[in-house]
Amino acid sequence: MIRRTRDFIKITNLEIYAYHGVLEEEKQKGQVFFVNLKLYIPMRKPGLSDDLKDAVNYDEVCTLVVDVFTREIYDLIEKAAEKTVEALLKQFPAIEAVKMELRKPDAPITCKPEDVSVNIYREWHKVYLSIGSNHEQALGYLEEACKRIQASLYVKNFRQSAILQTKPYGPVEQPDFQNGCVSFETYMEPEELLAFLNQIEAELKRERVVRWGPRTIDLDILFYDDWIYNSEVLTIPHIDMQNRMFVLEPLFELCPYFRHPILGKNVEQMRAELMQKSVAEE
Repeated sequence: MIRRTRDFIKITNLEIYAYHGVLEEEKQKGQVFFVNLKLYIPMRKPGLSDDLKDAVNYDEVCTLVVDVFTREIYDLIEKAAEKTVEALLKQFPAIEAVKMELRKPDAPITCKPEDVSVNIYREWHKVYLSIGSNHEQALGYLEEACKRIQASLYVKNFRQSAILQTKPYGPVEQPDFQNGCVSFETYMEPEELLAFLNQIEAELKRERVVRWGPRTIDLDILFYDDWIYNSEVLTIPHIDMQNRMFVLEPLFELCPYFRHPILGKNVEQMRAELMQKSVAEE
């Protein structure tokens, strides 16, 4: 289970004059907006140390929000809110999650409600991927894929396992693979993350012609927090990871005690069981 803090900083009704709106009049004249924030931050350490360097500076938070919110003009307040939250998550690593209410009390609506607002919540998610290639320049492809992942604005705390040479998995005759695993934190949603990884694969000339066939790069989502996620295009946890030593061996290096949310076994246990099965079949 992924445990996040219940501690938070609350900032209420930060008033900002800006020019967001679909109508040209809104862009020209501007209007007042109000921002309400909940910043989920562990406070045990600053609570004990009484040292600002262990905390998040409220003044810096408010200054950043005003700067980002007024830097550009957007048609939709949804976009303005998204960009503001993105900036907070990137600028302040201690923030685990942000809940933001953006109020637009003078929105040009015929029926004239008391207030209009959008509310968004974004949090960092821990992700584990399997990476592999059996191209003649496999290590170069793996290095380039990792660079592109790390370069994303939506990624932090990237880690990589050692790279192992492994036999191909499946019935297709092909060269040996170079395999490893990586972990990082992201606030991309699962299918957004999948699209991001597929784009990297496409840019690195990955072709999906033969199942289990050779490839320049293979990027598979193994875990996304402890979520169980199923859609037409994505299943998390990876449906066959427990049968793949080329996944479990490098994953063991990164997170031996991470528990599979369906099987109820951690990576160390799955690895040990697959080793025993392999020995029994010899």
